[in-house]
Amino acid sequence: MTGSTTVHETDVGRALIVSYLDAVGSLDVAAIPELFHPDGVLDIPYAPEGIPRTLRGRDAIAEFYAGLPEMVTPMNFADYRINALDTDGEYVAEYTSDSSVRATALPYRNDYIARVTVRGDRIARFAEFFDPIPLVVALGGTVTPPGA
Repeated sequence: MTGSTTVHETDVGRALIVSYLDAVGSLDVAAIPELFHPDGVLDIPYAPEGIPRTLRGRDAIAEFYAGLPEMVTPMNFADYRINALDTDGEYVAEYTSDSSVRATALPYRNDYIARVTVRGDRIARFAEFFDPIPLVVALGGTVTPPGA
């Protein structure tokens, strides 16, 4: 952390990230958009085809998460590891999920890492990275390596 970051700011950032992970993990979709700045961004760069990779603004984020409870059982995020970076308001979070896809009843478990930017008491950007293969398989798809 730089010299201008206070323990309070770090605590607020960590608490905000935990609130977000708890809300998504328990499918409390009404709580999620309010954790973001009005112009907040949710990036999911490794999302499989059919899932948006960038959502801008609370309305888009709310619409995206509104359908999540129909798609999966609670995500049960766990094993949170949240670290403040040297730049004020920047964090890296690591966590796991243990869920299943409702349409297939197949398990969905994954490990995640996220880069989070916090401005004041809201998330400005949440960029989540995960292996998309477990999600594709849980959705009933297959992944075949070339030449296999």
